[in-house]
Amino acid sequence: MKRTFLTLLVVTLLVAGTAFGVAYWLRCRVCARPKPDLRQVLQLTDAQAAEVAKLEAAYEKRLAEICADHCAARTELAASLADPVKAAACCDRMCAAQSASEKLALEQVFKIQAILTPEQQTRHLALVQQQLTGVCPMRVHRP
Repeated sequence: MKRTFLTLLVVTLLVAGTAFGVAYWLRCRVCARPKPDLRQVLQLTDAQAAEVAKLEAAYEKRLAEICADHCAARTELAASLADPVKAAACCDRMCAAQSASEKLALEQVFKIQAILTPEQQTRHLALVQQQLTGVCPMRVHRP
């Protein structure tokens, strides 16, 4: 009896773990796409690559701040669900953070465009357009 129970428990855990792994892989395989190496794809000069690296560092720092704001508002929302007014204010903060994130990304595109040659700009915009239209950010549907 004990052996049967343990066998059943192990099989159940294996099946559940496998199901979780497959579901996680299916959901995240699109978002796990590697970011293109701009230096290689756009054939950047050393000076351009250095400038892009500076822009990326500043972008990542600001994005981390925005993310922290969004997560703080989300955590507060979870604690404020009993109060509709407070919950709405948290939702507004989350939306503002999301908007700031999108604007920051757009600014980053324009800053990178400014240091590229016309040919590189064309290739860069094609990459950005592919990123914008290739995946639904909410993963609800396929564009």
